[in-house]
Amino acid sequence: MEAITGSKTGTVFNIQRFSVHDGPGIRTIVFLKGCPLRCLWCSNPESQNPVPTAEFGKIMSVDEVMRELKKDQVHYRRSGGGITFSGGEPLMHADFVTEIIHASRSQGWHTAMETTGFAADAVLRQVIPELDLVLLDIKAIPFSLHKKFTGVSSKLILQNALTIGEMAKEVAVRIPVIPTFNATEENINYICEFVKQVKHVSRIHLLPYHNYGENKYELIGMKYKLKHLKNMTSTDLEPFKEIVEGHGITCVLGG
Repeated sequence: MEAITGSKTGTVFNIQRFSVHDGPGIRTIVFLKGCPLRCLWCSNPESQNPVPTAEFGKIMSVDEVMRELKKDQVHYRRSGGGITFSGGEPLMHADFVTEIIHASRSQGWHTAMETTGFAADAVLRQVIPELDLVLLDIKAIPFSLHKKFTGVSSKLILQNALTIGEMAKEVAVRIPVIPTFNATEENINYICEFVKQVKHVSRIHLLPYHNYGENKYELIGMKYKLKHLKNMTSTDLEPFKEIVEGHGITCVLGG
């Protein structure tokens, strides 16, 4: 029997193997349950409630997760890939992910985290310096606009973005581009001006709105409030890509 790698546990609702997004190389994505935001376009609504349910989520130990991750370690080494934490909001499981990061580092694996940045300062200081890459969502600058579409003000997120930039080895900013919310030249310009103040940002990803998670809402008794919106394409994002590049920032369309 393998030695126990850590004593902490977390609520995992999916482990996705052989991903080529959310970081370099071939990756395994560990999806953690629980999120402080309620984004109207959320494609993983089953992740919002931190409590495991019959349909989604189970409590796993660090050892259990590591056993799953080791199944693909040859692919990580050959491709320069590794592990990405997603959710939900992985920072809600700070002790759990920290132990997995340390165990992954002992294996020589690259580690990344997709995060809203909505967390206490002490949590950021515990987790962020341990990661190789932070995939940081910045959805909008105006406090009230952000709260209307996500349930929380952007104030703490923007403060934390500056802190994350100070501590992170590399930051990739992700902007989900959502019609009626932030899909305007003005909003993308606002975000770019802010991002230029964040250290260690290598690029901005523009993520086109899609409704692929809509069918999940009915399954968990929730209402999808953006039914009236049409999916966006990469072509729709081209004008916004020009804006980002006009600020001197590398821009990637999609994940």
